[in-house]
Amino acid sequence: MDIDLNNICVSSKKNFIFTDIDLDGSMSYLMMEWAIGKHVPYITTRVTDFRQSFANWVKGGNLKKYDTVYILDLDVSSECAEIVDKPNVVIIDHHESHVRNKNKYKKAKTFIEAETSCARLIYKLLKSKYSGLSKEQRMLLLMVDDYDSYTLKVPGSHDLNLLFWNYQGDKLVKFVKEFRDGFNGFTDDQKSIVEFYRTKIRNITSTLELFEADIPIGNTSRRIIATFATSCINDVADYIIKEYRADIGIVVNQKSQKVSFRKNKKCDVDLSTVASTIADGGGHEYAAGGVLGDKFTTFSKVLKPMT
Repeated sequence: MDIDLNNICVSSKKNFIFTDIDLDGSMSYLMMEWAIGKHVPYITTRVTDFRQSFANWVKGGNLKKYDTVYILDLDVSSECAEIVDKPNVVIIDHHESHVRNKNKYKKAKTFIEAETSCARLIYKLLKSKYSGLSKEQRMLLLMVDDYDSYTLKVPGSHDLNLLFWNYQGDKLVKFVKEFRDGFNGFTDDQKSIVEFYRTKIRNITSTLELFEADIPIGNTSRRIIATFATSCINDVADYIIKEYRADIGIVVNQKSQKVSFRKNKKCDVDLSTVASTIADGGGHEYAAGGVLGDKFTTFSKVLKPMT
């Protein structure tokens, strides 16, 4: 299925992009920039902040100023479907929780299907626009897709994410500046940043306060390990899953009031459903997130300190 670029993203038209604030969201933006052929104004946001960001933007009369407004890598179906369901809005997303709710949109153009990353989905949708990509650009896409799906089979994908989260200020603009031409190895400065972050991860994981529970999900008891962290969330989750052989790892960020869910590769639980049930969230089968609210507080009572 190829998006009709003649209708919705030719370079002569005015476009605007809302995208997730993470690595895949930034790569998704770059994929659109490559397809359109020029810089596109944007706002990066999280799902939990999207409604306010979009509403403030609309108040300035911006929705009428642009021919096409893209929403990338964001499941906005839960609380924002009615405000984004406009004829000049195009929604491209790969989250399973969004796939289940895509029928909520009646006017917006939607390209919502389960995929390993939003960047890969954009590549599939606009494949004819990417025939001229260099091997370095294709490698960058492979690395981002590998990390977002947490497959971690492409060398350097994990380090690329570490580098991304160490950017100060506007992470998207710095990512695009450094990787617009693709990936051709890390510079010495980038390697130093990655190593600094690895040291930080080691320091964080050495002092974690851990909680545990065996909880029946479906017909099987699942080992749950939970902890607190305000940074390095994916790496902390990966650590507690591997180190303590957890089926599901939960990381609570009290600073941001967010809850992150990850699982080991043998666990068949759909984390998007878990996040929706106990944390008013959503996401992927293998990685999801929610909010630190009443539902999660009630759930957390079953977790006991690990001795």
